[in-house]
Parts: sequence; structure tokens; C-alpha cells
Amino acid sequence: MNPGAHIPTATAPDTTPRHSIAVVARRTGLSQLVLRAWERRYGVVLPGRTETGRRRYSELDIERLSLLRVLTAADHRIGEVANQPLVELRALVEALGPGAMPTAGRSAGEERPDRTGRPLPERAVLSPDMLLEQALVAVAALDASGLENVLSQATLHLSRPVLRQELLAPLLTRVGELWRQGTLRIAHEHMASTIVHSFLAAANASQVPDSGAPLLVVATPLRNRHELGALMAASLGLEAGWAVLYLGADLPAEEIAAAAAQRQARAVFVSLIYPAGDAVVAGQLETLRRLLAPEVGLLVGGAAASSYAETLAAIDGRLIAKSADFAQALNEILN
Repeated sequence: MNPGAHIPTATAPDTTPRHSIAVVARRTGLSQLVLRAWERRYGVVLPGRTETGRRRYSELDIERLSLLRVLTAADHRIGEVANQPLVELRALVEALGPGAMPTAGRSAGEERPDRTGRPLPERAVLSPDMLLEQALVAVAALDASGLENVLSQATLHLSRPVLRQELLAPLLTRVGELWRQGTLRIAHEHMASTIVHSFLAAANASQVPDSGAPLLVVATPLRNRHELGALMAASLGLEAGWAVLYLGADLPAEEIAAAAAQRQARAVFVSLIYPAGDAVVAGQLETLRRLLAPEVGLLVGGAAASSYAETLAAIDGRLIAKSADFAQALNEILN
């Protein structure tokens, strides 16, 4: 044995960064999205880096992350426990009762033994409906950190498409309905929108497309300041294997077209939420199509998109009514 080799002991925890983020995700049960978000927002661990910039985690990092997963699943807020010393995290988990302490190397979904050796079932998977109810409670209480925690938990229990379609979209719809009914105030709606916006932006930024993936430009045109529909579309594009250049809201057609030309985009998606049937917006769509290269697809979706169907038909733009239409349209552009 090499006398200089690092030998982890009870008094000298293994701090050698050697594990990839994929390994850590499998061993802790945390998604790669959550791992990156917790690192960026709360500094829960500081992984090492390879020469090419890839994260590498130690056994001590894995233990810390595993403890935090157990605590957040037990309704502790990540912001309150993220920077607790390791000994405090262990004590908090021990206080949850027998069998709560995570077993090193266990993947999510496996059974864990209690102190007598009998297996205890893993905490039940939360359904979209359960998470939606929790999110609405947090919104009604103006509990921003509570809503953030629900969304973080959702990444552990739901796939990206299910999270987007069965939690985020219904949450925003329901909050809007409650606001119109007078049950919630505009402050509630703004808080929910702001947190979902940040969550989606972080989720999209964490997805790295394959080298050589076709590029999709996403934006909203002039007079459209609501970005959530555009962020949802960016998520769909990333899930379909495209690279996405997200430009944000309220952009003139000339700027969108210039960005698409500079980056040699294969498609442009614009989100139209409000206003409906507006002459200025219709003119912007016409200008955008004229400035884009003929081979660049123009896709338009959002709550107000159908009011521009006539304009889109005239300029060879494609109306996107649902997620399946979007995926199909992207595939057709490449074929």
C-alpha cells in the first residue's frame, strides 16, 4: 500500500473530490438541478473542479447532501438548514426517529433498515396534486421560502415535463383565478410569478444541450412583458434536445431577428400572452418573418396567440396550441 495514500477514518472524513454530479445525484436521491441550485443559492457544498470545469464531490459532500435531503423531505426549509454544521445536521436527522439517518451509497427509492434491521419504506412520493396544494398554501400565506421549498421538493418527485405541465402551469392558472375572484391579492400573484420565473430560469440554465444541437431563439415581442410562457417554451425546447437562446421580454422584431441571424438559429419562438388582436403586435410578427431567413421556422404560442391566427397564416408562421404541437413543429423544422 502506498504510505502516502489518503485513508478515510472516523476522525479524518474523506474530503477527496472524486465523484461526478451524476454519481452524487444517484447516491443522494437529489436531482442534478437541485444540486446545482442548492450550491448556487445556499452554498451547501463547494465541490472541486476538474481541469475542464466539471464538478467533483467528496464522500463528506455526499453525506451532507444526503442529510439535507432527509431534512427537507421532513419539511425543514433548505434556507434554514443549508449552512448548519455537519454535527447539527446529524442531530436533526437523528431527532426524526429510528431509520431516518441516510445510509451511505443508497439510491433514492431503496428501502432503508431501522436499527433492528427491519426495512422501513422510503418517504412516499409526492404527487403533482399534493405539491400543488402545498404550493397554493404557501402562496396564500405569502410564504416565499415555503413556495421555493415546495418547488425544490417537486424536482425530487416529478420529471421535468410533469413538473411543468402538472404543477407549474396549474399553479399559475389557479393563482390567477383566485386573484380574479378576490381570494388572493395582486401581491400574491406577483410573488408566485416571481418565484416560478426564477425557478424556471434556473432550471433552464442548468440544462446543457449536446454539442451541435440546433438553436432555438425564444422571446416575447413588443408589448408583451409576461415572460413565463416564454420560459416554459424554453424548457420544452431544451427537453426536445435543442440549444436555447433566451432573450427575454418586450423585444422589437429587429432585435429578435438580428440575434437569430448572428447565432444561425433554426427556429424562433415568440410568446404572446397579452394583448390579443393588437395591430402593433401583428405588425411585429410580419416584420419578424420578413427579416428571418426563409429556412428559419417561426413558432408562436401563448394565451393570445390564437387571436393572431390570420396573420400567422399569411406569413407562414406556425400557431402552437399545446406542448405536443411544439415538439412536432421542432422536429419538422429539422426534417
